[in-house]
Amino acid sequence: MLRSFLITTRIFAKSTFSIAAGSIGVRHHRLTGTLWKQYTNLPHSQELPEQKTDGKGTVKSSTTPTIDLEKRRKVLELEIEVMRQEGRKVPSVSTIKPDQWEHLLNLSSRNQRRHYYLYLWNVEMVRLGQKIKKERKQEEVAKRREELLKANAENDHIVYGLFHNSMFLRIYDSTMDHFHNNRLVQAMQFGVNLVIDCSYDDYMNDKEMRNTAKQLMLCFALNRTHAEPFNIHHCNANFDKTTMKQLEKHLVQLRQPEFPFNITERSYMDLFPKERLVYLTPHCKTDLTEFNPDDVYIIGAMVDKSSQEPVSLGKAKKLGLRMARLPLDNYFQFKSGKSLTIDQMLAIMLELKTSNDFGKAFQFVPRRKVTTYDETAAKEQEMREAAKFKFSFQRTNDKKNSRKPR
Repeated sequence: MLRSFLITTRIFAKSTFSIAAGSIGVRHHRLTGTLWKQYTNLPHSQELPEQKTDGKGTVKSSTTPTIDLEKRRKVLELEIEVMRQEGRKVPSVSTIKPDQWEHLLNLSSRNQRRHYYLYLWNVEMVRLGQKIKKERKQEEVAKRREELLKANAENDHIVYGLFHNSMFLRIYDSTMDHFHNNRLVQAMQFGVNLVIDCSYDDYMNDKEMRNTAKQLMLCFALNRTHAEPFNIHHCNANFDKTTMKQLEKHLVQLRQPEFPFNITERSYMDLFPKERLVYLTPHCKTDLTEFNPDDVYIIGAMVDKSSQEPVSLGKAKKLGLRMARLPLDNYFQFKSGKSLTIDQMLAIMLELKTSNDFGKAFQFVPRRKVTTYDETAAKEQEMREAAKFKFSFQRTNDKKNSRKPR
């Protein structure tokens, strides 16, 4: 009797505990849902109040925040965990950087966050794949080195080749960097001036500004590897915007005085005479006929995928500058837009400075944007056949109408 009583009591206690745990789980789920609705369905103006930073980087709010930033971040972490349990592609919370958290907190809808989660997951997978490849390569190098050491130990003859007896000197990457930077220093003293206008941050979204920073980095690499580089001036730079922040990540030595990179917050109107400035914009009607080394050409640092407004044309007109466009229509027939990236424009200008030949310079225009001769001929043939079919169809209808009794 005592034993059966103890067993009954234990079963009753277990069932009571499971019911209590279930009710706690239900309440936790309801609380999570309440937090979800409270923190993720608010409009953008209510989600994040206007914030300011002091000199130490501490975030200060101009108004009393209705929602604590840490709570908002915890809710986003909960959102990531729930999406991971649902089988969605989301990044690990530990791999998200502070600037990425800041971008996430500024997004106003779940759909935008899901797209950004997918982007971060792709970046994480690429880095993981690169890490695995690097580890495999290190293992292969270590294995090959052991085999070489073993073979050299058994061989009494002199070993020739890299890292052994050789008549050649190895040129390191740092040596090539010094060589290319020396070219840029010479261009700063004696080269032709070129301006990149960095004042279009207000006309681009965050993604376009990041893309602009990558193109500026490609311009730096392309210019310094050229035989006769430009003396490029990056004017109207705003280091508080995303473009300059991202460029500083790519080029860490950007603000060091010994680094050959001209960047300033001043305008090109203060650096060069107005009569020498020529703004290159695709929206004007004046074609560039030849490259003049005495002129200072201006390229706008803008990625205009979201809007095709003639901002550079309006700016050049407002400042009263001369304008010119590349004569692309004289050489190509474009499929869609004629917009070129900043690095493609720089490659064209470098070739024009060297040869002053537009035919050679336009080899840097992407062929995916241009209609080839075969495609043009095929399109004209299709139009002829369509017109012929339309004419024969119209003639048949006229004959049928004429045969009908009146």
